[in-house]
Amino acid sequence: MKPTAKGQFVGWMGLTLTVPENWDLVHVKGNRFDGYLRFEEDGVLRCEIQWTLVSAGRVVLDEQVDHYLKSLEQMLSKQGKPVSIKRNVHLVSRRQVKRNVRDFSWEAGTVGYGMMWFCEECRRALVAQVVGYEHEPVKEWARQVFLSLSDHAESDWETWSLYGLRFEAPVGWNLSKSELVPGKIRLLFRQGEYEFAIARYGPASVLLKGKTMEEFAVEALGKEVLQRFVVHYRLEQLHGHEGMVMVGKDKGSSNPLRIFLRRLRTGNPFPQFRGALWECNHSNRLYLATAAIAPEHEPLWERLVQSVRCHEEG
Repeated sequence: MKPTAKGQFVGWMGLTLTVPENWDLVHVKGNRFDGYLRFEEDGVLRCEIQWTLVSAGRVVLDEQVDHYLKSLEQMLSKQGKPVSIKRNVHLVSRRQVKRNVRDFSWEAGTVGYGMMWFCEECRRALVAQVVGYEHEPVKEWARQVFLSLSDHAESDWETWSLYGLRFEAPVGWNLSKSELVPGKIRLLFRQGEYEFAIARYGPASVLLKGKTMEEFAVEALGKEVLQRFVVHYRLEQLHGHEGMVMVGKDKGSSNPLRIFLRRLRTGNPFPQFRGALWECNHSNRLYLATAAIAPEHEPLWERLVQSVRCHEEG
């Protein structure tokens, strides 16, 4: 699903959607099988999405909606306010989202519009809600969010996007580690013994104060990478910004005995190191892509680096 001209585009675990820019993504949990996203505005819940992978069997969506709405009514009733729930409010249709879908609304002091769907292609069951107050255009928010929602990539590459970091990654490389902290967003993907990582740091003006680009690169790569690879650094323009390209080889690849033992054990050559670091003046952030990959992954690496969006074009 492509991002719209307005709003905040979010991509996570194959799921993509667009929400208003002032909604903050405050909670990310789970994996491709079970996951949850939560958006808030000034501490108030605006949107939540939960998904589950149904590996086999028939999904009767009406039964799932009945069970969900019963639990929702019990939860809302505890607030001591009258609860009103409506089904089939015609926010979205199967024709529009190309999924089996049911929608609903509720009122209990606040107003909510929800949707439950099941995708027969990727077998994800999903429930989403948008919440607000009676004087707010909650129905229109919900319609826009739900129509922007997609549960799986339409090609062999999928979009990841959150907290100012956006890129495309090949399907089949699994997220093995994520760091989502102020000043640093880093996602690490693996396929067998090979891996790549995409990271966003900020603010660049602070992080580079008194440091060269190479000094920051050495610090960001860390001891684990530098103990394993011999890395060479070269200044180069990347994405129209001042940057640095890094190329390295495994230290074991110079040892004939270790080469022989590795080929005997795995049949694969030693991974080669690739890196790209640049400072985006528009966003005041640093972007770092790294990889330990096989020679045949070189085209994948080139596409990966080119896919990183460090700022929105005006």
